[in-house]
Amino acid sequence: MARWGDYWRCTSLSARRMFEEVFAAGVVNVKSYGNVLAATALLHGISANELKPAELGVQDQDYEVVITIEAVKFA
Repeated sequence: MARWGDYWRCTSLSARRMFEEVFAAGVVNVKSYGNVLAATALLHGISANELKPAELGVQDQDYEVVITIEAVKFA
């Protein structure tokens, strides 16, 4: 992802690109959360309650589990 980008699935890069087509670049804020443990837990049906907060707090851009987008449109 760092070398070529990753636009063929829902990633922070593809979300930013999609939203910046409608909103100005300065008003789009995209963040991602997740790591390999969180991704594996999601695939195996393990809930967040079964993991420690410190385990979920590690951010790894290669394993984006949750992507948030904030875009503000002014009148």
